[in-house]
Amino acid sequence: MTNQSTLMHVLHTALSTKRPHKGIGVHKFMLFLVDTLPKPLLHHAHFDKCGNLHVDARGGASKTLFVAHVDTVHRQDGKNKIRKNKHYWHAKGDVLGADDGAGVAILMHMMSAGIKGYYVFTQGEEKGGIGAKFLRDNNQDLLKEFDRAIAFDRRGIDSVITHQGWGRCCSDAFGEALCMELGKANDNLMHLNDDTGVYTDTAEFVDYIPECTNISIGYDHEHSQQESLNIVYFQQLANAVLLVDWEALPTERDPTQPDPKDRYAGFYWDDYGYGSKIYTGTSNTSFRNDPAWAYDADREAIYDDLLDFKYGHTAPLLRRIADVAYPDDPELAMKHMNPRCIDEKTLDDLMLEFDDIHPEDFEYLLIDLFDLMHTA
Repeated sequence: MTNQSTLMHVLHTALSTKRPHKGIGVHKFMLFLVDTLPKPLLHHAHFDKCGNLHVDARGGASKTLFVAHVDTVHRQDGKNKIRKNKHYWHAKGDVLGADDGAGVAILMHMMSAGIKGYYVFTQGEEKGGIGAKFLRDNNQDLLKEFDRAIAFDRRGIDSVITHQGWGRCCSDAFGEALCMELGKANDNLMHLNDDTGVYTDTAEFVDYIPECTNISIGYDHEHSQQESLNIVYFQQLANAVLLVDWEALPTERDPTQPDPKDRYAGFYWDDYGYGSKIYTGTSNTSFRNDPAWAYDADREAIYDDLLDFKYGHTAPLLRRIADVAYPDDPELAMKHMNPRCIDEKTLDDLMLEFDDIHPEDFEYLLIDLFDLMHTA
């Protein structure tokens, strides 16, 4: 099978298959990917304990990690019926799953074409980056071997992501060089650095890998029945990525140093339990003597929103979170939050401890809630 036929075969298989996390669709799709790997790479492939598929195609030289996730936001397994025209693909009456079936197809295409790198197909990105967090927590030595981590999981046709959620993930120099490389390969591709990224797997690697990004893969209106894939752009990108000199891209970002221009520069999110549990501030007991701890309107308003959320009126809290997590486009953030991701016990524990939260930490709390509910 040629790399071009691999591209379209994997894409069609991915988009025809609903793949909710831990479903039979994901399981069968992973087996399909193994069966489709180039035979010389079979001896360099393995599954980790989280179910992520690793393929080491570095050949002893590459310092590039390529990432795509195998799950979709479908709620049940089954087949998708794909509607195609010469510009766009859609699913009939359901989510298409190009987020991130298109990224998976690109990675398989690159391996088939002999592009050196380390490839990981992750589990549970749509459930909060489960597979990527497993790598972050259990494979730090592996992550430190790379200079760059590339995800193909961004909507649209022109973004190279430099910031995800809480801060910078790659240097401007790296982003600009990557945009230029893609443009050299095809002058119809006009990528630009984009600092409005929300979240994908590579966000979990920023403490260990200098340059982490996410490239537009061509889908739009993801997580909805209106999701589409721009197949013209997708095929142009697939051709371009084979011509990029990935190892020559600059490495300028220092993962040990927060960017002073970041909105939340000056602390590390893991210090506050980001990505693992809701931060309540109870470890900072010295704050209890601060006059700012006294009753204020924000405390009452947030608590009321939490109470409303518990009893099914979710809109006020979602709006409050969106305004903080993504102030430039809160409507977009609203579309990427699923209130079902917060279970009743987590919410009850938070409300019990709410009086112990320092007012300065309300913003961190809201962003942590966004992380728990984020679905893209």
